[in-house]
Amino acid sequence: MENNTKKHEGDLHETQHISSYKQHFSTLVALLLLTVVTVAISVFGANLRTLSVATALLIATVKVIVVAYYFMHLKYDHKLYTWLIMIVGLLFVVFTALTSIEYFNR
Repeated sequence: MENNTKKHEGDLHETQHISSYKQHFSTLVALLLLTVVTVAISVFGANLRTLSVATALLIATVKVIVVAYYFMHLKYDHKLYTWLIMIVGLLFVVFTALTSIEYFNR
């Protein structure tokens, strides 16, 4: 019975990674900087209505990528997971664009 449990324990191969303080601090600085830029665009770019919205969405997308890459550990996972998330993001953009086109053509 013991040989059987040892065999199955060996199959559960997990790799652990340790993130450094430098990575956490640089991620924090990047997210804070992007947040400051988003607030600055919303406050000072009020005359650029559509451009400020597009820029804010672009910055939010970059922030999502940073969070997913470091805090959801996509950096250390299989590339398949990264591709799956990219496909879902692409489908979201396509369906949002199609919905917008249909809405503006009414």
